[in-house]
Amino acid sequence: MSHAIKQHTTDTESQSQVELLPTVANYLKVLNEQVLPAFIQTGSVPNAINARDGLANLTRSFVTETVDIACIVDDIIECDKSITDHPYDVPVRLFYPSLPAGKNHTEPTTLPVMLYFHGGGGTAGSVSVYHQILCRLAKHTGHIVIAPEYRLAPENPYPCAQNDACTALLGLPKLLARQQVHADSIVVAGDSHGGALVTNLLRDPRIRQSEVRYDISAQVLIYPSVDFTMSCPSIETYANGYLLSQARIQWYFDQYFQQGEDRQSKSALFASQDELTYQPPALIINAAIDPLYDEGVAYAAKLNKAGVKTQHITFDKVIHAYLNMENLNPDICMHTYKEIDEFLSSNDAE
Repeated sequence: MSHAIKQHTTDTESQSQVELLPTVANYLKVLNEQVLPAFIQTGSVPNAINARDGLANLTRSFVTETVDIACIVDDIIECDKSITDHPYDVPVRLFYPSLPAGKNHTEPTTLPVMLYFHGGGGTAGSVSVYHQILCRLAKHTGHIVIAPEYRLAPENPYPCAQNDACTALLGLPKLLARQQVHADSIVVAGDSHGGALVTNLLRDPRIRQSEVRYDISAQVLIYPSVDFTMSCPSIETYANGYLLSQARIQWYFDQYFQQGEDRQSKSALFASQDELTYQPPALIINAAIDPLYDEGVAYAAKLNKAGVKTQHITFDKVIHAYLNMENLNPDICMHTYKEIDEFLSSNDAE
């Protein structure tokens, strides 16, 4: 069964003349002409400290409006020791869009659930860094957003984060039972490297052979990383000058893969049709000016070919990680949350 891909664009720009929102262009001018040269002049080199500080400071500087939600709860999803030789219990934070029924109520809280994996190249990012983005997702979609604090490289290279993602999804039913939540649907979602975790999770044999796969109603991928081989043209087109550089991507991947793994086999873009055929409906959102743009487009087409109901949206004039830069592109961020809500609502209605 074939499904059309929905494409939203504004002004399509040629590769020879990149047009950015003025606020984004001004930010990049300062970054490229002042901040990065000053960093290089100190003799500093990329490491986990400055990668984590960079994403945290970016988000703190440009996601400044506080969005309050009804309730936030911290918990832990225990690892099933049968799925890995090195079990790790995954901390999670739950963001409730409305007050839960409460422990003393006989009726459970009935709301849809979104399991969301943050971005950061597998080396940076955290639930705390993404706190306000996660609040926005809960508020705008009406889902209980559950965010795992998966382990990061280089201290914990592949497959630690992927195992943690598997632990989180397989352990979700037990967590929801403990929290007295009846999920009328479960969505898996993530941005950037979080998208990589989601796409590999959905083709993981441990998930495909489990009962939880039947509970997943949709997947949401925001500028996802689905090609660890870095083979798509936009990697070169936007190699430098747009925040996420080709060199930085290479550095992230080198931190993440430390045992000579076959990076193509770990890339969802190269998944077999059999791995994709029975996947849940997908929403893929891309920034047009992004080294990862072409792989997002290609992955949407591949899902569509495999018969997965797929919607693909591109926002022009913005760059990778634009949700972490909300003050520079507030309208597009609001539009993004609205599109996610509409996609999930329409999917639930079918």
